[in-house]
Amino acid sequence: MSSVSSTVNSVLSFQGLSTGIQTDALVSAILAQDGVGVVRMQAQEAQNNATSTALATMKTQLNTLMVSLAAVQDTFNARTVTSTDTNNTYVTATATGATAGSYDLSVSNVATKGRISATMVGGVPQNLAVADPTAAIFTSPEASFAVQGTDGVLKTFQLPTNNNSLNGLRDAINASGAGVTAAIVNTGSGANPYQLVISANDTGTGTTNGVVTLAAINNADGTSTVLNPALGITGGTLTGTFAAPTGLTGGLTSTASGASGVNAVFTLNGIQLTRQSNAVSDAVDGITFNLLRGGETGTTTLTVAQDDGAATAGMQTVITNYNALMTTYKTASANTKNSDGSINQAPLGGDQTASGIINQIQSALTGASSGLAGNSAYTNLSSLGVTTNSDGTLSLNSVTFKQAIDKDPAAALRLFTFAGRSTNGAVTVNGGGPQTFTGAVGFTITSYTPGGAVSGIFTGTPNGPITLTGTNGTLSGTGDLAGLSLSVTGTGSGTLTLSRGAGQAVSDLITQDVAFGTGALAVAMANMTTQNNYLDAQIAAGQAMLAQRKTALQNQFSQMEVTVAQMKANAGSLLGA
Repeated sequence: MSSVSSTVNSVLSFQGLSTGIQTDALVSAILAQDGVGVVRMQAQEAQNNATSTALATMKTQLNTLMVSLAAVQDTFNARTVTSTDTNNTYVTATATGATAGSYDLSVSNVATKGRISATMVGGVPQNLAVADPTAAIFTSPEASFAVQGTDGVLKTFQLPTNNNSLNGLRDAINASGAGVTAAIVNTGSGANPYQLVISANDTGTGTTNGVVTLAAINNADGTSTVLNPALGITGGTLTGTFAAPTGLTGGLTSTASGASGVNAVFTLNGIQLTRQSNAVSDAVDGITFNLLRGGETGTTTLTVAQDDGAATAGMQTVITNYNALMTTYKTASANTKNSDGSINQAPLGGDQTASGIINQIQSALTGASSGLAGNSAYTNLSSLGVTTNSDGTLSLNSVTFKQAIDKDPAAALRLFTFAGRSTNGAVTVNGGGPQTFTGAVGFTITSYTPGGAVSGIFTGTPNGPITLTGTNGTLSGTGDLAGLSLSVTGTGSGTLTLSRGAGQAVSDLITQDVAFGTGALAVAMANMTTQNNYLDAQIAAGQAMLAQRKTALQNQFSQMEVTVAQMKANAGSLLGA
């Protein structure tokens, strides 16, 4: 976009050859005066662009702050696990959200997979081994098989003559859909170094008592599958049909050749437990035990504790992001003075949208959380060691913070989430929304049918009793309780204590402010774009007018020069006559 000054300076130089008048300076002065409005519009457009850029930066920093507030919630559930099994020989563990404490564990045996493999005598395979995995393994026109893993899934398949090899059998087993994996191992020694191994996909006994089976089945034409006798795959009998088998007897089993799967057996705090998997996540809430080796004669003590380091780092990230937002806003909103005393307006100087958002975020994060009970251990972030500095930024006393979360991590977490507690075990709060009322809410579940309808009356909200209805044990709030989600398992009365932590309040504000199309920032930036589009049109019209004015002035002064020159010529002629 060309400026008024470029329009002015492009005027042709006349320099008053006849009149002695500095016509170019005069034209420039006239155009400068006429272009004051255009200059003002250009300045406003530049200011709008600077404001839009600053608002966009602010939006990015708000989103970054919101992400860190969500992430810090996870860190409150982080746990460390220390073990007396320093070499991690028998067991390791991970924990998330588990209750701090010690757990004594001893591993008798780990879960194993059922496996069909060659029977070895003196280091020589007696079956399932061939000299060449590409050579034919049967002599009949086709071969039919059934395979079953420890998951009980029974599959049948045919091996045609064009795939008549141990490699083909392996591939067909893997493509059958049974819960097993077949592989060929090259031992590199002996007359038959290539051995077929079929392993169950899952550890433990499964539904077959740990047995894996591979059986040769009568062919569709009634003939028997004739295999290379060195494979030792015996025949089996199906119940049902070949296409839809329902049972299998006979065949080569892991019991006869290989090893059947077994369950893990271990003792936890004096109680013997068995599991089909070595990753045990259902013995203690929030803890996964990874069993590595059996035969443990002693006991491993695993100690679960709050991960102070993760929570402290997460909180420090929140504070760093908050401080960056505040510093950026402070810089972008501070007007400065030029050398002549005039004010140089900052991009966000006087911007009501930006200042309103900043004030809301600051108040929500540093103020008391809404709806917490009077006996709550912590009611604001200052009780966790967060302090406000003189410049509006925040600082974290890591010692105070660690002490607070060690003492009551659940209470600390409530400062960052929407939380709800119920005095009646039949009602559980799943979550709430930005508009959900906070405080004490009385309730009576008036009807409940397992898997069917449920209804209840809720009191204590600003706009009176609210009746909620739902199905499958779930109630969704409306009105003052909009966004509230409850799980119900029976009838009865009680009280809900609904709270919105400072961190959650800030996240709700940011979600509202940066919402696409409707958020305060989106609206403000859209308004800037609309205004600049209008200014662009007005500036273009003004510059076109100035260009026309310039041409007119050039013509006028040019004509004046011609006229004055003619007058001087005529005067000279008269004097010379």
